[in-house]
This record gives sequence, C-alpha cells and structure tokens, in this order.
Amino acid sequence: MDPFAHLAEAYEAWYETPLGAYVIAEEEKALRALLPPGESLLEVGAGTGYWLRRLAYPVRVALEPSEAMRKVGLRKTPQAVWVAGRGEDLPFDAERFDLVLLFTTLEFVGDVERVLAEARRVLKPGGALLLGILEALSPWAALYRRLGEKGVAPWKEARFLAREDLKALLGPPEVEKEAVFLAPEAQPPYPEANEAGRRAGNRPALYLGRWR
Repeated sequence: MDPFAHLAEAYEAWYETPLGAYVIAEEEKALRALLPPGESLLEVGAGTGYWLRRLAYPVRVALEPSEAMRKVGLRKTPQAVWVAGRGEDLPFDAERFDLVLLFTTLEFVGDVERVLAEARRVLKPGGALLLGILEALSPWAALYRRLGEKGVAPWKEARFLAREDLKALLGPPEVEKEAVFLAPEAQPPYPEANEAGRRAGNRPALYLGRWR
C-alpha cells in the first residue's frame, strides 16, 4: 500500500494557501540556517522534490519509495537524480554524500534506527545528517494523530517523534532550530499568531537538528 498515491499530484497545493505559504516559509528559513557546505546531497523520502528544487547543491539525489510521488518529482524536479528505494536499505555505497536530509520522513518509516544507521553509512567522513521532524508534542502532531485515528492517509501510517527521541538515538545535535509555533487553526496575521503560540509555550510544529 502506498499512503501517498492519491496525494501526489496535489501534494504541494497546501503551500499555496495563505497559512501553508507562511508555514513553509518559516520552515525554509529554519532549514537554510542549518545547511552545511558540500557538493552532494541525498534526500531520503524526497516526496515531489520540493526541497531539492531549492537547495543548490551541485549533486542532488532523491530517494523516494512512492511511485506516484517519484512520477511527480521527475516532472517537477528534473535537476535531481531520482532513485526508488527505502531508507532502511539505501542503494548507495558507503561514504558517498556530504549531506543526508530527512525532512518529515522518519514519521513514515518502518524502522527508525535502521534508517538512521543507513544514513550515517552513506555519509562521507565529516558529513552532516540533517533531520526535520513533526514534533510529537506540538498542536500540529495532535491534529495529525486525530486524522490518523479517523483513517486519513497518510496520517494513519504516521508515528511521531519528539526531539528527545532523536537525542536519545543520536546524542546532542551540533546545532538545532525550531519553526512554526502557531496552532493549525490560527487566523491571520500569522506572524502575530506565531509569536502568541511561542509565548504560550507551544512546541513547534517542526524541529530540526544537524549531527556530524
């Protein structure tokens, strides 16, 4: 079963809504702040290649298990090399990439520890592992859990992690960032709603960490 099959064509449409545009812009700022220099980037769970179109590494490789998502990705992001595969068994030699990115991918893998081990295996010495997760204790994860309970794909397949889970698996990150403190039901102006969520003590929707 492919939980993303029916979503692929419209996968990026939410980013064009007012709330989606604000959220993705905040996430992009946080992501860019953690990007290391390098020549080669592998994104595991690349989706439709949204980030690979925006990250100007000379070599960009997209690994994606969903045939439907790869089909859209090949059309929208031809500058990347597209590879079918799963994070638990990366079809690459060891020490190949300067950066491995998993952006809201760990929520949908079968074996988190194996995926992380594979990501480390294909990194060059001194390479960087950059992880972005939907924070398990955030209002957004609460919404997605509720949708999953109702059988809504892809959320019925998702398992959420908190930053503490990543640190237990990998140790302290070299650097970390947070983004999107507003609640899913927030109304504009979104910057003010975001600051209100931060003051209220909300966990952010997105946690990002970089490990060497």
